[in-house]
Amino acid sequence: MKNIAIPVMIVLHSAAGVAIDVNTDLITHLRGPEPTNPAFTANVKCQVNMSDGKFVTVIESCREVRSIMDNRKSKR
Repeated sequence: MKNIAIPVMIVLHSAAGVAIDVNTDLITHLRGPEPTNPAFTANVKCQVNMSDGKFVTVIESCREVRSIMDNRKSKR
């Protein structure tokens, strides 16, 4: 029997409130707000960096993103 990798997806939200599906296996690191970084508008609480070099900014805090990831992975 072959093992098939099933991606663990989570739903985060953009600054505009749009739902974003993110594959947790592709997340490389999370970055909290930095006053000098223009990616962080008033509503953005976390920058989620991906393995392809792209990133998404979300209204969930980095702590919330980690918690969502942990909860989702534990239900795998």
